Amino acid sequence: MTRQGTVAYYLAAWVIGCPVVALVIWLTESVEHGMGTSSELLEFCFFALMCGAIDVLLFAFIVRRAMRSSGARKIAIWTLSGAVLALGLVFCLVWLGDRVSAAGIQRGPGYFLYAFLFAGPAAMWSSGWWQAALDGAAIGAVLSLVDLAFNPARAPETAAGPDEGQAAPARQSPA
Repeated sequence: MTRQGTVAYYLAAWVIGCPVVALVIWLTESVEHGMGTSSELLEFCFFALMCGAIDVLLFAFIVRRAMRSSGARKIAIWTLSGAVLALGLVFCLVWLGDRVSAAGIQRGPGYFLYAFLFAGPAAMWSSGWWQAALDGAAIGAVLSLVDLAFNPARAPETAAGPDEGQAAPARQSPA
């Protein structure tokens, strides 16, 4: 069995995170090269959902582990942490992708894994490294809201179970 909200958390990371990345890349490309069309935006979203799935799920896993271990519950902390972690993760994946590419994976089934793991971060990095922090902050904020919705903080009076919170009935003496 999974934790409460795990499927919603990772699904939100994928379905919200990848189109946010596609939108920022599309906006950047549209400003630099003229007006972009809505069909180009849909194309960017499609390829972002396909090529960014592994990366955004890895990012969501790292953010969740980091925030759970630190005990952070505020959206501002999740947003800032998402920005920093996304910038670091994209940098590491681009660097690793360059090393793997230099090793000569150009054909075969290994190339598909290479493309799905490293194509998204490479596109983001080449379009503008600052986008990684912006996208990570947006995804971190959404993931914070999902985490808070499924794992609300327990107040001290509700921490006890339903039977433990009630006083035990007084026993009457047999006399």
